[in-house]
Amino acid sequence: MASRSGNLVLNTALVIALGLTILLVYALGQRVTSPRPDPARLDNPGNLLGNYVQLEVLNGTGVDGLAGEMSEYLQDLGFDVVGVGNHEGAAVSRTMIFDRVGNRDAAEQIALALGIEADHIEEALEPEWYLDASLVIGPDFATVKPFADRLSAETVDGASDTDGGED
Repeated sequence: MASRSGNLVLNTALVIALGLTILLVYALGQRVTSPRPDPARLDNPGNLLGNYVQLEVLNGTGVDGLAGEMSEYLQDLGFDVVGVGNHEGAAVSRTMIFDRVGNRDAAEQIALALGIEADHIEEALEPEWYLDASLVIGPDFATVKPFADRLSAETVDGASDTDGGED
């Protein structure tokens, strides 16, 4: 009888080890194959100081705090956020990246960091501003990182709170 329980424990441990190995191999594959944003400036047509993409983050919505949260997210990725504020120009229909010095690669790295397509990039040269790009957060912010990640996590947490238990 002790032999059977010993085999059961050993088999269970092997199954768990196999599952963890599969999970780690999958995670490694995702990390290696998924494109990652690179905040290092490859080209510097505006002769800007520093080696990292410099941008301003502007809130184009009526929701308080989005520009600050986005700024922290981009800084954690290594981007140089030189300004944060509210967008004062014409309303935007979606989150947009404005290339300010003709460095599309920098704008594409920001788009990659946000998980948005390159069609959200528009050239609007303002070389006297001394930054690579302006990011204007639009009304679609819930589909843009870091907000999409946070909202999906809150949805999962919220679903687990609806099991009838008290808060």
